[in-house]
Amino acid sequence: MARVKMNNEFRTKIKNSSRNSLENNTFNTKRESYFQKLEQVKIDYPKYFDLAKTIVKRAYPKEHCDTLQHFKTLYGNPCDVVAKDSCYYFAFTDKDNVDDDGDAIENEKHFDFKLNGSLNGSEYNNNNDFAYAYYRQELKDNNLNADINIEQEDNQNNPHLQKHTDANNKFLGLSRCSEDNINLARDFNDQFTCDVIGTSHCRSRAIPCTKDEFSEMNKFLIMKSQLVQTHQEWIRGIREDIKDIQIALKSYRYLDEGISCANKTFEALGLTDRIEESHIIRTNSTGLMIYNPENVAERIAQRNEAKLTREEKIALFKQQQIQSSN
Repeated sequence: MARVKMNNEFRTKIKNSSRNSLENNTFNTKRESYFQKLEQVKIDYPKYFDLAKTIVKRAYPKEHCDTLQHFKTLYGNPCDVVAKDSCYYFAFTDKDNVDDDGDAIENEKHFDFKLNGSLNGSEYNNNNDFAYAYYRQELKDNNLNADINIEQEDNQNNPHLQKHTDANNKFLGLSRCSEDNINLARDFNDQFTCDVIGTSHCRSRAIPCTKDEFSEMNKFLIMKSQLVQTHQEWIRGIREDIKDIQIALKSYRYLDEGISCANKTFEALGLTDRIEESHIIRTNSTGLMIYNPENVAERIAQRNEAKLTREEKIALFKQQQIQSSN
């Protein structure tokens, strides 16, 4: 049989198959670091909120909040000063350290429990990197790209990046276009709210805490940043591997040479994955089977299988989350 010549479509198929295998490489220590950190975040996030809630309730006792809520029912908006919040300014006076004027140093930082909250303690530094790392699998299961910010970090202003971030944010509930019945961000944020008293933004109501409490809350920010970091390091490594494969693929004249390159890479990594020439020829660039008379029965059977809608997938995911937490 004549050898099949390489072309750009085949290169894309090999690249995509290689990317999938590399992502699922359980021997990759960076991948395992990410998943370990993700599991730890799911355990520790509520614990840090419990500490934050203790600090907030000490400043705003429940009986005070209840009294003000009662006044609101009597007098309306003028007494509307109690609200649910999930971000807080905590502050403590470090009497052991003084400034140039001899005054004790004031330490203050913003701690945001929202899905897209700040990672560095600044109120005005929100981003979605934590959200994409936290819900990476859910985004991937819905054919969305949770790695887009990492893949495009060297090219921050382009339509491709905007298209994918818009789709991610809509799915997660981080944009105005999000559907009310599919809002992972809202469900996430609602777990981490408590009553606060005030009529202005959280910046204007720094809540006092102890030095030890402030130190513990700093660990919360570090934890969130570490999840983002492990996600970035893992995907950056895969990006570099794929770049090497793409460079090699450009030098090959025949399809079997490119497949051999990918398979040798898998073998060197201890993976059992193998790319077959017949599979590359019969699939499109996303890995889906293209038309083949021999596949008619299989394709008809697949079309008649019950398929979950996007809404049903979200509902199933939420149900699984509830079951896993019980």
